[in-house]
Amino acid sequence: MTWQPQSHIIAQIFCKHQAVEVRPLTGNGFEVSSKRFSVIIVPPENGKIVNREFSQRLLVIASLFVSFFILASVYSAIGFIKAGIDKKKMVGLATENQVLSAKIGDLESTVAMLKSDVTQIINKDENIRLVFDLPPIDPDIRQVGVGGEINPTADLGSELGQRSWLIQQDIDKIGRQLDLENASYEQLLASVQSKKLQLDHTPTIQPCDGFVSRGFGMHVDPFTGNYQEHTGMDIATPKGTPVHVSAAGVVIKASFESGLGNCIVVDHGCGISTAYGHLSKIMVTIGQSLKRGDQIGLVGSTGYSTGPHLHYEVRDHDRPINPAPFIITNYASTQ
Repeated sequence: MTWQPQSHIIAQIFCKHQAVEVRPLTGNGFEVSSKRFSVIIVPPENGKIVNREFSQRLLVIASLFVSFFILASVYSAIGFIKAGIDKKKMVGLATENQVLSAKIGDLESTVAMLKSDVTQIINKDENIRLVFDLPPIDPDIRQVGVGGEINPTADLGSELGQRSWLIQQDIDKIGRQLDLENASYEQLLASVQSKKLQLDHTPTIQPCDGFVSRGFGMHVDPFTGNYQEHTGMDIATPKGTPVHVSAAGVVIKASFESGLGNCIVVDHGCGISTAYGHLSKIMVTIGQSLKRGDQIGLVGSTGYSTGPHLHYEVRDHDRPINPAPFIITNYASTQ
């Protein structure tokens, strides 16, 4: 019989012992007799048959070894691929960190500029309060502190996280400071408007050009020669010289009266009023609103007068007071 192999190696495995003998043990278990296998190798060149026998235990060990080798190879290949992917990710993360660090640096610069601007706003606020005699804001209130958790990123050891947290804290504080300044400026605005209203209605200018011929207080009356109180100031000036109201107000009198002749009385609010006497002409009507500097008449010599001049009074709740402290400048110098 001629052998015709179809491959380089033909392996046939024969079980030498087909039956498995099971014998009882002296203990609680059983003993199983091992199988042995024959491997017949027929090379195609010379046809010499090679027979090898292996025990079942050896085959099992060899199978386990081959399986372990395959698994180890697969695991190593996966680890190598994963390491390559992780390296690319690390490179990408490093690049992203550089970009984020640069952006955070820009934010830090912007926040520093904002803090400087807020400091300037606070200084201006304090100066305005000083000028208008308003109470300063308590330094503790200006700290605009708040409670809350400690830096949640501090335990992470991340520099970028720490810097980001600090920026957020600064921005939050700047926001609170601006809210405080907005409230402060609203208060300042109301106070300044009130002060402006008060200043606008406070007599501050000399009503007409000329020189003071007689001041406020006790003087000799030119008609009687008696020593008596003079309730205003007399400003000597040519007849027809324009007379201007010394503060904003409303005309409450514009008529002739004994003593002062043609007279105008203007109410400035807060109990303050002014009177202008001996006019040659009245140029306003009762109820007319005026602003500081408006022309109200012309200098004359009507009433109890020895010559052209303006009798000017300042009254506090109808009580005459010295006008001199109220005069900052004359009307001509304000033009």
